[in-house]
Amino acid sequence: MTTLRGQVAIVTGGGRGLGRAVAETLAALGADVVVASRNAPELDEVVRAIRRAGGHALAQTADVSDARQVQELVLAAERWVGPASILVNNAGTAEPMAALVRSDPALWLRGISINIGGTYLPTRAVLPGMLERGSGRIVNISSGAATRPTAGWTAYSAAKAGVVQLTRSLALELEGTGVTVCSYNPGPLDTEMQERIRRTSADDFPRADEFRQMHREGRLRDPKDAARAIAYLASPSTERNGEALEHGDPDLARAVEAALPG
Repeated sequence: MTTLRGQVAIVTGGGRGLGRAVAETLAALGADVVVASRNAPELDEVVRAIRRAGGHALAQTADVSDARQVQELVLAAERWVGPASILVNNAGTAEPMAALVRSDPALWLRGISINIGGTYLPTRAVLPGMLERGSGRIVNISSGAATRPTAGWTAYSAAKAGVVQLTRSLALELEGTGVTVCSYNPGPLDTEMQERIRRTSADDFPRADEFRQMHREGRLRDPKDAARAIAYLASPSTERNGEALEHGDPDLARAVEAALPG
């Protein structure tokens, strides 16, 4: 059974959905968790829930596309309990969902800034310490959009493809250091982001009907299931450097079940 006692984890986008499930799962396994997002009330609720369950957590508001706020996030973890040994780059946005020709340039670039910049900045902030200590685990959240072209989702698709290639390229830099980085595509999840996608007009986002049907048929995954896979990937005993992992991978499912039975 995997334990994360003695580990310090930063989870971005941790106020809801998958990020919340990851924060709660890591805390249940014994990690001290710093939960970050821009929404303070949501963070406070996540931290209260973790503490009620006997875990240790700290809320830290941060915009992951802002270098100063990200640095404050990392320093807050160090002041509270110690340097981060786990980073889960989960923060992201599905916006904008519109044809590129009708897109707002500011919103389009904001999506890139959050999804790619929000992966780069936290990683850049924790890496010097991880490299100095010779250990660390970084898990970047990817998406099926990284490989499947989708009309109306040019910013999101480009960003998630960028996250995968950032991961693979960084992994080459980390070989032999004791620090690893991998990406994980959790698949369609039953989260608030999915609700936003289902509310979008098919004129702006043609796949909206597909996601609405998936919801009706109960085919959206529970974020807690994806969180277990991420907890496995974040474990010091797991070495999956440079891998772009998918939720439907049977070998990964078996490894997760062996490490986290039940």
